[in-house]
Amino acid sequence: SAKGTILFYGDFLEQLRKPKAKAPLPPAETKYTGVSSAADCIESTAFIMEQKENMIDKDVELSVVLPGDIIKSTTVHGSKPMMDLLIFLCAQYHLNPSSYTIDLLSAEQNHIKFKPNTPIGMLEVEKVILKPKMLDKKKPTPIIPEKTVRVVINFKKTQKTIVRVSPHASLQELAPIICSKCEFDPLHTLLLKDYQSQEPLDLTKSLNDLGLRELYAMDVNRESCQISQNLDIMKDKENKGFFSFFQRSKKKRDQTA
Repeated sequence: SAKGTILFYGDFLEQLRKPKAKAPLPPAETKYTGVSSAADCIESTAFIMEQKENMIDKDVELSVVLPGDIIKSTTVHGSKPMMDLLIFLCAQYHLNPSSYTIDLLSAEQNHIKFKPNTPIGMLEVEKVILKPKMLDKKKPTPIIPEKTVRVVINFKKTQKTIVRVSPHASLQELAPIICSKCEFDPLHTLLLKDYQSQEPLDLTKSLNDLGLRELYAMDVNRESCQISQNLDIMKDKENKGFFSFFQRSKKKRDQTA
């Protein structure tokens, strides 16, 4: 029938309108593209490695700036790592490697960053600056306590006290400490080797110089007063003895008469 013919014709046109599926790329062509790309990458890497090897495998002339802006010239092999370069330069110019760091400058005066194990030949360096390390202000330098010794101080004939002082300090520096312990006036105090000693110690010398760990502190005012009092007592005793002798002699004469 006419209706059936029209439907068949419509289906036929619809089939014609459908786009044909694209044919896949040939496998051989895809494989060839991948191999070519990998080969190019390997070739590029090999070229870079060859360039680096050429840079490393040669001597490098360097301008070295020392502390005080003193400029020296030196030659090192390109394979030398940066950490070895620091040690090498410090040894060459009599510096301590632990106290210095390295700055690198290119020919254009640009700073060059590096790792400790980077060979010098790979960095295109023209100038090396040896800089003293800056002390970290946040970390104060530890203070090492000064060594002290125990010293026995004799005073007032029978009294003793102990002080801890530096054996390297002069007696002049130690006198205020000793006098404070004994409650003496430094202006009226003598330091002696012992109570029987007649000569004061040399205040410009230290305990180590004198070989002492014990000494005698004399309060001149106090002990001189005591000495004068003792002399007065002795004189009184002598006078009393002298007069008593005459008194006894007079009694004997009276009794005889």
